Amino acid sequence: MGATGCNTQSWISGAEDEQDFLVERMKMGLKVSESEDGIVSAAELEQRLTEMMKSEKGKEIEKRVMAVRVCAVEAVNNGGSSRVALAHFVESL
Repeated sequence: MGATGCNTQSWISGAEDEQDFLVERMKMGLKVSESEDGIVSAAELEQRLTEMMKSEKGKEIEKRVMAVRVCAVEAVNNGGSSRVALAHFVESL
């Protein structure tokens, strides 16, 4: 889900480290297979979208994404860790 509460699907092309981090370590996405020329087929995209929307794995990914979203919103709100860190940085200048 994106910030608006709508499902958002994307893939990182040519950035294996970032993709591995999101898929393998954070468990916040599904691996999308590309052809040798870097193209994702319609069939592959359909399979991953269906998996994300209908599978138990997709539901678990959505839960993790929403938990991270809540933490991010809290961090940028007044009194949140990002706001406090930025204020301390500005004060130190």
